[in-house]
Amino acid sequence: MVNWKNTEFGGWANCLAGTHGPTELVVTLDVGPRIISLRQDRGPNLFKTFEEELGKTAGEEFTLFGGHRLWHAPEVFPRSWAPDFAPVSHGPDGDFLKLEPPVEPQTGIRKTIKIRGEDEGRIRVRHELNNTNAWAVELAPWAMTVMAAGGRAIIPQEEYRTHPQHLYPARTLTLWHFTRMNDPRVRWGERYIQLREDPGVDDKIKFGLLNKQRWAAYANQDSLFIKTFGFRGDATYADLGCNFEAFTMPGFLELESLGPLQKIEPGARAIHDEIWHIWSGVDLPDHGPELHEAMQPFINQLEFPD
Repeated sequence: MVNWKNTEFGGWANCLAGTHGPTELVVTLDVGPRIISLRQDRGPNLFKTFEEELGKTAGEEFTLFGGHRLWHAPEVFPRSWAPDFAPVSHGPDGDFLKLEPPVEPQTGIRKTIKIRGEDEGRIRVRHELNNTNAWAVELAPWAMTVMAAGGRAIIPQEEYRTHPQHLYPARTLTLWHFTRMNDPRVRWGERYIQLREDPGVDDKIKFGLLNKQRWAAYANQDSLFIKTFGFRGDATYADLGCNFEAFTMPGFLELESLGPLQKIEPGARAIHDEIWHIWSGVDLPDHGPELHEAMQPFINQLEFPD
């Protein structure tokens, strides 16, 4: 179980701090919700926060704040960008902590985040989109984690298989208009795709893929964060078939997982789980077989949502 207590964070008077072994989380209750901080062994916040936005409790436009949030895909303005300045209710839901803001007046969708501790210090984060409209809507839960500057995403490639023994495609890769394949922040490796946050490259880049391996990592200084998520071969995913997306610009990098697109009937909900794994004291090589060998002990410890 995560042990929760009231706390203040970044100018917000109403937050909750939770501890689960060496891991500490902070969630906002004045706005959001956001899991605004994640630390291991009292180290630095693994999540990016935007100092100029912390403590704000009112506004007409969506504010990023930082940390981890729940959106709905596919991305459409203004639907996806609904502001979330309202206070967040909270309480137990079985062994979860349930965080529930009011229904979005723009969409009729209520976003709910639930958090519980699991074995070996893991954290399960459940994301729910609840349809309060009188009509069905087609949406996908979209879990977005804003990682602190200075690190690199590590995303698994599909297993190499020889031709002509294996003739079927392995995965999709989706590129946005503002993505350049020769961007120096990307390393298209044999085992992994790596994407670096780099303050010296003043540009944005985003790509998505059908991630059948169901995990993505972020390494920063001596910390390693891995989120696991679902994949269904019979499902339809947003953005030309993505259950994972990565985005960066100077200052932060986002790891984003997506549930399947679903027709959510009135009164029904869509659910999407992530399991978070955090290690400190990790020193990873830059690339090549050495990186794959160093990653294996952590990959072997991963637990995946059902």
